[in-house]
Amino acid sequence: MATIEKQFSKCLWVRSQSESIGSLYTPFIVSLASGNLKVETFRHYIAQDVHFLKCFAQAYCADDDAAKVSISELRQSVFQELEMHSSFCLVSFVE
Repeated sequence: MATIEKQFSKCLWVRSQSESIGSLYTPFIVSLASGNLKVETFRHYIAQDVHFLKCFAQAYCADDDAAKVSISELRQSVFQELEMHSSFCLVSFVE
């Protein structure tokens, strides 16, 4: 089963390779990497990401016994990212 999943995953990555590479060169990423991103733009991004991650964490509360371990691990990674954002939010007054 893992082999089929790996093949499927690889197929998706290959099919979306140009989009994946293109996402590295959006104006947001280029400005962020060059140090020219406006602080207000970054604050807005963080606020949106916090909202998105909270919704993700809520979705991971689904009660599926077969997937509880995976869901728990996914929720933990979301909470770790939220924790990472919290320090910026405190400094920047993002709610």
